[in-house]
Amino acid sequence: MSIWNSRTISGKLTRINLLMSGTALVLAYISFLAYGLYTLRGNLISSLTAEASIVGENSVTALMFDDRQAAQATLSALQSSPQIQWAAIVRPDGTVFARYVRNASNPPELGAKLAPGQKVGHWQRGQGILLASRIEFQGKPVGEVYLLAATADLARSAIEFGIISAGILLLCFLIALLATSAFRRLLTEPLNSLAETAQAVSRERDYSMRAKTPRSGDELAALVQSFNEMLDQIQERDRALETSRIDLEERVRDRTAELTTANKELEAFTYSVAHDLRGPLQQINNIGFLLEQAEDNFPTMPQTRALIDKLGSGTRRMSMLIEDLLNLSRATSTPLHRTPIDLSSMAEEILAGLQAEDSSRHVAITVEKGARAIADEGLIHVVLENVLRNAWKYTSKTPAAEIGFSYAEESAGPVFSVHDNGAGFNPQYADRLFKPFQRLHSQNEFPGTGIGLATAYRIVTRHGGRIWAKGKVNGGAEFCFTLPYVAEP
Repeated sequence: MSIWNSRTISGKLTRINLLMSGTALVLAYISFLAYGLYTLRGNLISSLTAEASIVGENSVTALMFDDRQAAQATLSALQSSPQIQWAAIVRPDGTVFARYVRNASNPPELGAKLAPGQKVGHWQRGQGILLASRIEFQGKPVGEVYLLAATADLARSAIEFGIISAGILLLCFLIALLATSAFRRLLTEPLNSLAETAQAVSRERDYSMRAKTPRSGDELAALVQSFNEMLDQIQERDRALETSRIDLEERVRDRTAELTTANKELEAFTYSVAHDLRGPLQQINNIGFLLEQAEDNFPTMPQTRALIDKLGSGTRRMSMLIEDLLNLSRATSTPLHRTPIDLSSMAEEILAGLQAEDSSRHVAITVEKGARAIADEGLIHVVLENVLRNAWKYTSKTPAAEIGFSYAEESAGPVFSVHDNGAGFNPQYADRLFKPFQRLHSQNEFPGTGIGLATAYRIVTRHGGRIWAKGKVNGGAEFCFTLPYVAEP
């Protein structure tokens, strides 16, 4: 790249130095040339003044005695001065007494005169200089001498002087260019090395690299040394961070392994306990049924029927809790098998089952057709059943109960919604709904285990979706969840 187009510091410094040096040299050249011309012109005028003085002194006698031949002879001596083209001796009255013309074919006009009291004067006449000198004898003017000199020699001398000055100018410019190159190397090479090192460190993240420190011991050397010291500190911190990162990764791996083992053991324990409790619970339930059938054979006691009902209610609640615990365990341990499923049909089937369990209730049910997803059918059935059963339960005390299922297509996947006009909840505690054993209503108001929504949350999260709830007290509730379109690998 040309130094005139370069955007580097080196190019900018070169341009600045060359511009300053060139400007200074050109100004010096113009000054020397003007001074040379002024000096040559001054020398010519001095030479003409001396010759006019000699001619005047030699012409005093000729003027006093009106000897034109003597005056002409004096002027003829100017033949040895090639720059003089014309000369004349003039009386005080202005008449020409004697004349000398080098080129008779083109005699010039006088056209100028000394002012009273003026002894010497000169004027520019085209390409020549006209000089006049007063002739005096015993302090009285007796005539004037006029000399016209050509400036061709002056112009030739000026050209020669200009050529020599231009050569000197060019030589000085070349010296300035060489000095600029040396200055640029001394100044910009450390900066270039520093910039290249900084770029390499930024690009490769290798903090072991160092910039070359110049031997000059100036500010640039201090800058490079400070940069290298900064790299030393960064490298030391990077090593410490890497050591901390490795240690943290090991601790995270160990902790993850411990948590994984603990989760597996907890899931196995939960499943085992829930599964093993089914047998004894079924036996208790059977005994309660037999006691209820054989109530007439026992002595009449006022609390007998209440105790039998309490036994049956407790066993049913225990059965529901066991079933919910098993679902919660399966929500995190069962492998996902994604298949296309129709959630609208699934919702209709679940709501029909709820209606069959409690045929005495009249609920306005609306299910939007066409809700589909790619997910694990068994687990999504658990999600939808928990959410719809929740809506069925919390509308049990609403006279004109309404339950609806709908969906909306979005770019990331469909959003499914179950809404009702039941008891609702305080939105301030919405985050507690999806935590195990967290309930916003008492057992006496609405019975339940507090596990169903936590199970739904785990299943939806495993599918890569999210679930949330909106509602207000006595104003109904709406549960929404997403299932992104992710096919089974």
